[in-house]
Amino acid sequence: MPEPSRLDRVLTLDGTVPVGTRAGPRAALLKRFFRSLNIWLWAIVGVPTLVAGVYFFGIASNLYLSEAKFIVRSPKQVQTSALGALLQTTGLGRAADDTSAVQEFIMSRDAVRKLERHDDLRAVFGRPEGDFVARFPGILMRSDFEALLWRYGYFVSVETDTSTGVTSLDVKAFRAEDAQKVANALLAYSEQLVNELNERARRDAVETAQHEVDRAQQQISQIQSQLTAYRVQQKMLDPKTTSLGVLELIGQMNTSLANARAQLGELLKNSPSSPQIPLIKTRIGSLEQLIAEERAKLSGETNSVVTTLTEYERLTLERELAEKVLASAFTSLEAARLEAQRQQLYLEPIAEPNLPDYPLYPKRIASFAMVLVSCLVAYGIVWLLVVSAREHAAA
Repeated sequence: MPEPSRLDRVLTLDGTVPVGTRAGPRAALLKRFFRSLNIWLWAIVGVPTLVAGVYFFGIASNLYLSEAKFIVRSPKQVQTSALGALLQTTGLGRAADDTSAVQEFIMSRDAVRKLERHDDLRAVFGRPEGDFVARFPGILMRSDFEALLWRYGYFVSVETDTSTGVTSLDVKAFRAEDAQKVANALLAYSEQLVNELNERARRDAVETAQHEVDRAQQQISQIQSQLTAYRVQQKMLDPKTTSLGVLELIGQMNTSLANARAQLGELLKNSPSSPQIPLIKTRIGSLEQLIAEERAKLSGETNSVVTTLTEYERLTLERELAEKVLASAFTSLEAARLEAQRQQLYLEPIAEPNLPDYPLYPKRIASFAMVLVSCLVAYGIVWLLVVSAREHAAA
């Protein structure tokens, strides 16, 4: 009678198999399954690891990394970290929201389209130095824009240190000069974006104040036109000056009238028959008539200097008020411009994109080790499931 195998003993309830007996059909099936675990070992660990080794150590192309660091700052904002305090002493501030906007732009469709249009991005990602997996379009990969955008995320990465506000831009390429060129282009496009944000903010801040200035200038222009038309209608340049002239003339005539009356009284007293008396009386009458006429011009009911002066002063007052409004609007406009300037954003490079002289990627040993560890973990999970099934069957 043949001895039972060790597996037969494990498959029994108590670990022993009576002499002359064999495990049942179910145990025989599990026995064949356990013996096939070497196939799973090769399938889960051996083959993937072998493929990874062949790729990473025999096929994978070298990738050059160009790195740039920059910060988006605003003079009005305050830093709290150690580096932020240092930046603050030099007049730098951090605009976290706008840094996020720049970061999102770098990874956006717009950035990819600009690189594709102006920097021949497809040729950069499709260099013949690249292997069939890494280059664009790779094996079994489409060549449309969506595929290019997806592949772009493999070659370009950007992240921001929230404690300092410094943004790191990493660009990988099959050629060192390509990596540097794409990094420089992305910095230029990002700076262009910041300038557009500045212009939009400045326009929004100044637009209202500029509207008030335009409105005040238009009001002054209308009042000045009314004032000019009124002067032409009244045929006098300045009613105020005219009224002063009339008053001065009336005063002179009153003086002459007083002198004439005094002279007449002297003659009537000393020479009642003097032939000058009728002449003086005629002169007195003329002066009185002229004075009455000038007073009528000055304060008559219609077309008087007083009426003209009232309307003129009203228009002049409106012009003065409009000029004050215009001056205030100009002050507000200048303040808005200064505030917009104070809120201006700047993309400040900290480290310019370098020209790499050695390929840093792929990390062959690290990548191979990661594949190996992942496969071993997967195999361990399968092994645990098998052991669990075996114990369940043994029970």
